[in-house]
Amino acid sequence: MNYMNIVVVESPAKAKTINKYLGSGYEVLASYGHVRDLLAKDGSVDPEANFSMLWRLDDKRGSGSTTSHAP
Repeated sequence: MNYMNIVVVESPAKAKTINKYLGSGYEVLASYGHVRDLLAKDGSVDPEANFSMLWRLDDKRGSGSTTSHAP
């Protein structure tokens, strides 16, 4: 089974430049901006849940729902 390494960056220009450095073993893709952001209101770190990060999906890219990720 063949696997490819994928790197996601914010812009097509960055993707093109980084792809030159990484070579054929990598596929560099552009997300065209932020996919998710930390919550601005009420803090973005939940100390009661092992300091997990609270994220908000970009309305242009997703449903606007929140997710969390523990370190």
